[in-house]
Amino acid sequence: MTQVAKWEREISVISFGEEAITDLDFHLHKLEKAMIRERSGMLVLDMNGFAAGWMWMEIRVNSVIQETYMRFKSFYVSKPFRGTASVDKLFEAGMSYAKQQEAQRIVGHVHFDNQPMRALYQRHGFMPTHLTMEYSDHGAVGENKRDELFDGKP
Repeated sequence: MTQVAKWEREISVISFGEEAITDLDFHLHKLEKAMIRERSGMLVLDMNGFAAGWMWMEIRVNSVIQETYMRFKSFYVSKPFRGTASVDKLFEAGMSYAKQQEAQRIVGHVHFDNQPMRALYQRHGFMPTHLTMEYSDHGAVGENKRDELFDGKP
């Protein structure tokens, strides 16, 4: 579980940068609580007895339309296995699990700058549906990033 908590910490850094929660105990506690109710949606990629990757999913029901959907919460593959067929194998196992749970759709959130994960989603037929807009008082750095993203266009 400690290895998975380290991966969750790294995912947090990738997703939230300076605002990431990097306390390993926080991630261990979060996983311990989640194991009680979400264990079936937690997959570990095993490569010859070595934990090489991790996927965490949860089944959800839309409270308005009562649609069942799967939310991909975490996805991580150790550096030696990135870019290999193992990445797709783990992702496809998650998609298979979602189908077994009769999820009508699968939702995954990814940080805008996480190009490898965006490419993985696209390779498996996912389409972008929402873009979160955020304002931060980080001065010129934030403005430069904004200008780079929008190229001066709305």
